[in-house]
Amino acid sequence: MEKLRLAVIGFGKLGKACSELIFKSNDLILTGIVRRPLKIEESLPAPLSKIRTVSHISELGEIDGALICLPTPFIIEAAHNLLQHKIPIVECADLHGKAFMEHKAQIYRMARHQKVSAIVGAGWDPGVLSLLRSLFAVLTPKGETQITHHPGVSLHHTIFARDLSGVKDALTTELKTMNGKTQRYVYIELKQGADFESIKQTIVSDPLFLNEETLVFQVNDIAAMEQKEYGVVMERKGLSGLGDHQLLLLEGRFNKANLAAQVMVAAARALPTRKRGALSLMDLPIGALWGDRQRRSESEENWT
Repeated sequence: MEKLRLAVIGFGKLGKACSELIFKSNDLILTGIVRRPLKIEESLPAPLSKIRTVSHISELGEIDGALICLPTPFIIEAAHNLLQHKIPIVECADLHGKAFMEHKAQIYRMARHQKVSAIVGAGWDPGVLSLLRSLFAVLTPKGETQITHHPGVSLHHTIFARDLSGVKDALTTELKTMNGKTQRYVYIELKQGADFESIKQTIVSDPLFLNEETLVFQVNDIAAMEQKEYGVVMERKGLSGLGDHQLLLLEGRFNKANLAAQVMVAAARALPTRKRGALSLMDLPIGALWGDRQRRSESEENWT
């Protein structure tokens, strides 16, 4: 099949991540990036410096889909404009529960009327986390799921670590382990010549940290870490079933924008196989997210 021609709407953290993934892929073409008029003259960073930037999607000519990388309040308007131009869309609005269902229904009506496909909520949450939560429930039908998002920053512990001699900056986070105990993660950025092992020992032996398991890590840039770090722990405890004491655990730490971009780009590969209307990740077969690579694989299997 021919490569999919895609456009990216917006160039914040998510838009930049989507643009770079499309640009580096072997089966997709980044046709252009739609930005606000005030931003058109700004040059794009490498490796996107030669990609075309426009203020309206109509300036890009024929495309096969668009990834909406805008704040949630602006998504409906952008979706309406794109669908009116018969352009399939992928978006990852940060909505949940009733708000998400109403949002999906609104885009569904637009897409069905224009006979175009749309994939909504194609990010981390909603999106992949919803899939994983559902799979955990399938494996353990009678049980309860607990999800802890981004481990909370412990200000008091952070200040202590930051004030130690040889420490340039510090960040302390905490999360609950499977048995309910608190576990602390201390990240420190050192001044030149500081000894990491001695500072680590000072932290773990201080009474402030003695009551919890403490892990100390050296990092190069605390400021960058505060902007990018995201964590999640999902725990499913079975109440009853075929086996006793059923427990499923997922723990992850990642850059949220980059992961959401991976999901959006995968969803874009599914657009050519979808009919008009709006679908969420829960409605899609997993194989559709692989696009033509999955279809080629299935074809090869049929000939073996």
